Amino acid sequence: MALQGDLSDFSLVDIIQLLDLSNKTGAVYIQGQRGKQQLEGWLYFRDGRISGAKLGSLPPLEAAYTFFTFTSGPFRFHDDIQPDAPTITQSNEMLIMEGLMHQEAWAKIQDYAPSLSMVPQLVTNPTSTGSEINLEADEWRVLTMVNARNTVAQIAQRSGLGEMRTCEIIAQLLASGLVQKREVNLAETLFPELDRIVVGALGAPGQALLHDAYGRANIQSWSHVVPEQVDAALNAFEVTAARAFGQERAAQVLRDLRAHAQQVLSSM
Repeated sequence: MALQGDLSDFSLVDIIQLLDLSNKTGAVYIQGQRGKQQLEGWLYFRDGRISGAKLGSLPPLEAAYTFFTFTSGPFRFHDDIQPDAPTITQSNEMLIMEGLMHQEAWAKIQDYAPSLSMVPQLVTNPTSTGSEINLEADEWRVLTMVNARNTVAQIAQRSGLGEMRTCEIIAQLLASGLVQKREVNLAETLFPELDRIVVGALGAPGQALLHDAYGRANIQSWSHVVPEQVDAALNAFEVTAARAFGQERAAQVLRDLRAHAQQVLSSM
């Protein structure tokens, strides 16, 4: 089934309903644009029903809802991909209803929502307002995880509040002057997570290949690297990883690596 296009012309709701009516099994690969961020992931279908979703490190259900916040970007349905055991059990109708609510909520905060790769830190001496600081339980939970090391994405995952609610809270904390953005370099935001992705999927041998690829891209100092070198390193890793672990296995890891790299680089 040839189903491809752009989300600006063919909405996610249309895609889901068409695959549902056709009882299709496979996966939709989406490269979506949301504000200044470009994200990519997969939405899996079994007999027309959504059975799973993958978008970075988000839980499947959160990933599925996040796709609804994309305003544009290319998509393509692949009927040669067999989804794993279902990780999403809600009906398509319920997912669409909740997804549209996420879409509406994101539209309200997108102008001031922080990047997922942003690292917030506490303000040492907040400006005194002469009044007590009153925070809700969710806001306190997020504030306790602001340590100048965790990214917004990591706080969203560890707090269990989800990406959207976490972004909303961080935006409120920024506006109130309790937290501020910490300036970080590529080495801090990019490379540790690339290592984590590779080690989780391919183990220490995969990590060794990744670091070898850094050398091939002439990355000698991680604090003085440019995006072109990152792209060259991932291209080199793709070749050696495919040779060592097989094309299909390496391709999945590369998708995750490129998605994270793109997310970080687009926010710099």
